[in-house]
Amino acid sequence: MLLKLLSYPRSFVMVLLYPFFTMICAIAMVLVNLIFQNRRWEDQIVYFWCRNTCWMFGVRVEVKGLENRPAGGFLYVFNHTSFFDIFAMNGWLGSFRFGAKIELFSIPFFGAAMRRAGILPIARERREEVFKVYQAAEARIRSGERFALSPEGTRHLKDSQLARFKAGPFVFAINAKAPMVPVIVKGAAAVLPKNRIVPNVGEWTRTITLEVLPPIHTEDYSIEQRPLVQEKVRQVMLPYFPESEV
Repeated sequence: MLLKLLSYPRSFVMVLLYPFFTMICAIAMVLVNLIFQNRRWEDQIVYFWCRNTCWMFGVRVEVKGLENRPAGGFLYVFNHTSFFDIFAMNGWLGSFRFGAKIELFSIPFFGAAMRRAGILPIARERREEVFKVYQAAEARIRSGERFALSPEGTRHLKDSQLARFKAGPFVFAINAKAPMVPVIVKGAAAVLPKNRIVPNVGEWTRTITLEVLPPIHTEDYSIEQRPLVQEKVRQVMLPYFPESEV
């Protein structure tokens, strides 16, 4: 009971400190990219930011199935319920870059760091621009880079449901001939659900689990067969979400 009560001041204090911590990490990312352009060093900054974000708010992360990741470039696809999906995945699943809504790129320091890190800017209401971003990233994934996109498009309210999928990530993977690696995220919605700004109140610690599923290969599919790939990925993920519409 005491730790539950202490979670409230802990989380509120960390929310006040967090912008300064993020700004320091963002400045470090910009400087490292400008001076050294060293991906391994940039990744270390990402790991430091994400793992310490989880530590600050009492979040533990458990990972299963890392052996399912294929060699070379691929695309993680995951269920999206919370900003802590990003922290958990970026902190514990190795080097990759997310697609993030374009509005985040206007945040001082943070937006510049995202651009320098190679995050994909996603303008959700401008479909043609989104596909241009994906097209430009195809060469990167063929060269071995890894990315993560949510086929749901935005955060969903429940981690017991899987929202309907959008076409974009599947078009990206098929055009790049890249494997798609589903990731099942559980527990992030309890840490910071949509429409809340203070993480992990009411519990001293919470756990997010990440389960990496075997890859689904796309090289034998044409873009006209995109709905087949989309449904195949959805059927693999659906058993983990019992309240979803089939």
